[in-house]
Amino acid sequence: MVILEWEVTTSDAGVVTSPTELSAQDSTWFPAEVPGTAASAMRRAGEWTDDDVIDFDSGDWWFRTSFPSAATTGRLKFGGIATIATVWLNDELVLHSSNMFHRHELDVSFMPENDLVVVCRSLRAHLAERRPRGRWKTRLVEMQQLRWARTTMLGRIPGWTVPAAPVGLWRPVEVIVGAPIQIRTQRLEARLDGVTGIVTFEGSLTASASPGSAQLLLGDSSVDLAVEADGAGAWKLSGRLDVQNPELWFPATHGDAKLHDVTVAVAVDGESHAFPVGPVGFRTVEVDEHDGRFAVSINGVDVFCRGACWTPVDVVRLSASEPELRDVLRLVVAAGMNMIRVTGTMVYEQPDFYHLCDEMGILIWHDFMFANLDYPIDDEAFATSVETEVEQFLADVAHHPSLVILCGGSEVEQQAAMMGFKPSEFTNDLGRRVLSSMVSTLEAQVHYVPCSPIGGVFPFSVSTGVSHYYGVGAYMRPLTDARRSGVKFASECLAFSNVPCRESLDDFLRDGERPTHSPRWKARVPRDRGAGWDFDDVRDHYVQTIFGVDPSVVRYADPDRYLDVSRAATCVAVESTLNEFRRAGSPCRGALLLLLRDLWDGAGWGIIDVRGRPKSTYYAVARASAPLAVFVIDEGLDGLIGHFANDTANDFHGTVRVRLFDAAGTSIATGIQPAHIAARATKTVVLESVFEGFRDINHAYRFGPAVYDSMSIELIDPDGIVRADSCHLPLGHERPLEHAIGLQATAVPTPTGLDVTVRTEKLAQFVSIDIAGHVPDQNWFHLAPHSERTVMCRTTGEVSLIMGEVRALNARGSRPLKIETVGAS
Repeated sequence: MVILEWEVTTSDAGVVTSPTELSAQDSTWFPAEVPGTAASAMRRAGEWTDDDVIDFDSGDWWFRTSFPSAATTGRLKFGGIATIATVWLNDELVLHSSNMFHRHELDVSFMPENDLVVVCRSLRAHLAERRPRGRWKTRLVEMQQLRWARTTMLGRIPGWTVPAAPVGLWRPVEVIVGAPIQIRTQRLEARLDGVTGIVTFEGSLTASASPGSAQLLLGDSSVDLAVEADGAGAWKLSGRLDVQNPELWFPATHGDAKLHDVTVAVAVDGESHAFPVGPVGFRTVEVDEHDGRFAVSINGVDVFCRGACWTPVDVVRLSASEPELRDVLRLVVAAGMNMIRVTGTMVYEQPDFYHLCDEMGILIWHDFMFANLDYPIDDEAFATSVETEVEQFLADVAHHPSLVILCGGSEVEQQAAMMGFKPSEFTNDLGRRVLSSMVSTLEAQVHYVPCSPIGGVFPFSVSTGVSHYYGVGAYMRPLTDARRSGVKFASECLAFSNVPCRESLDDFLRDGERPTHSPRWKARVPRDRGAGWDFDDVRDHYVQTIFGVDPSVVRYADPDRYLDVSRAATCVAVESTLNEFRRAGSPCRGALLLLLRDLWDGAGWGIIDVRGRPKSTYYAVARASAPLAVFVIDEGLDGLIGHFANDTANDFHGTVRVRLFDAAGTSIATGIQPAHIAARATKTVVLESVFEGFRDINHAYRFGPAVYDSMSIELIDPDGIVRADSCHLPLGHERPLEHAIGLQATAVPTPTGLDVTVRTEKLAQFVSIDIAGHVPDQNWFHLAPHSERTVMCRTTGEVSLIMGEVRALNARGSRPLKIETVGAS
């Protein structure tokens, strides 16, 4: 493969029509990353930052490269060009593309020295051409005619995304010289039929001679492939391989993500060639949609799906390295999340993403890239473009066991329904008819949803089918709304303006800027376009209702405490809602937060910031999502109910220990009883039953002043190790600040970072560990009186001096706690 070095320049829309005219322009060229975009090239050259406003859709963007070739023939491969593009090779027009999601492969002739030029025309000028309008408008984007362009909404949504519309060679470009023996196209699928794993393969092989033989191999199993001539130098390969009793693929929360390597072996001119065509996994996917339910099971095992909506790691370049993707997905698994949703406002991801989800046991809910707009599917050219887009995508991803849900798009029907259209007028014909028909051709086991949300009298009803639940969140409903709403499956939910950690705020803010008062902060707080409020306002509502704090007062008087109370408020709102959704007896079978990762710097929807550092809410999600989890729900006069969830493939045998403490941190009572939780099951315990006699531990009957201030509940295995725990505050989260709670910490260096042991004498509410250059695996947790917890803190970079602090929300004073380093470094 030829190594290409690209450069980029811009011109006014339509002024330059061809590369021959381009040379006459007085243009400045900049080095360009490929894969990448015009914005990423300008960023790399220091010509643009995400504070700058450049309309990348206004002008034409030219990309060029030169390369030598000893061969006279070969191929050009384009993984994707955004969006209205023309390609010249040696001044000969070889390609026109109008869909950023199409890939292209061209047979071409080469010269000893070759010039390759790509122009991405002004999308704004293209959409200015007169076309029929849609039946409705959306506030999501400013360009309503975007409905005609097969491109992403990223960079084009005011209020919650980097203002950098993707333009350019956003997927790899390859120059292949000569005619190597190669699998050019392939469609690999795997499914499970009873105890038989079935692998089907269709592909195109280029070779200098007809293959003498071709086989499909998986482990010790193999089958001969049919070989059929398909033009000069090309052959079609096809076949089916049956594998008996294969090991099954499970999401990481419920078992092992077992993969099986598949290879195509061909013999040409007596020489053998082996082509890995991808690992596959065998699993079944079933979705129970009876009576308004939406319950996913994998291999017959019910799965509570929890996770978040995905954003590209770099929303400007739209490309990331495998290690960068792995770092983000590792945080998904570490938090006990098991599903990622790629929404219709984003892009189809790069191959590494799907491979890593397979490997790491992460389920994927994947929208096709349609959202909010009234797409002109009855236009023949548009429909043909969509058909190619979907066929290529399905060929790429059909074999991935992680892909379990395909969806026709995001909020297409909801958009029109909320504007008062009749049901007959807002039916998503694209998702319900066109895409549904194409997905039905898959042999792989994937469930299809016509659009998200869907179900109920209106698509935005939350008690039927798939919902986008923002009762707790944008609509500022009380925390009890999570139960009252009867959510069945939230493919989006719980969006908050989540405050980053202190280190990230220090990196983000300029000298003299303060969080919340900085114009850059407010510019990046998510908001719905046209609304008179933003998600800072939403978070402030929960600060006041959960902690009894007037956010405007504490923000003025003690900005650092305001940020900590804000971080804690989103913890409470998210964790209590997820616990409600996951509890035994809940009708809800899935909840995906908006979003996993911020789109840009600031207090965005992400539970992970743009630097890859978890926010407080991430740790709340991790507690609620742990494969082995314990949490407490107050059922009023029925008392406190302990909920135990064991998603793992192994039974849990041990004990449950419940301890009660008064406000001074004195242990008042301890109850212990045996605990058996079956594999992949839940169990509930009335916590009063752990003690000898009634104690009114949730202060429901109020016969006198509350005796119990806090409660610790732990699952302890036979070796005495606490496997899961929770701390419950029966009197609520509003607590007085105390001068001394006995909080202290020591840090011991390890090969990967630090082991930080935190101790306290009294209840420590929302313990926060902040150490520069380190990410804790637990944070923003309650620590029961007279207890300790050791937290692993992973080093994220080179740290010359270990500095940090441990604090608690109920401890007065802003002075950091000193962290002693124990042992040799």
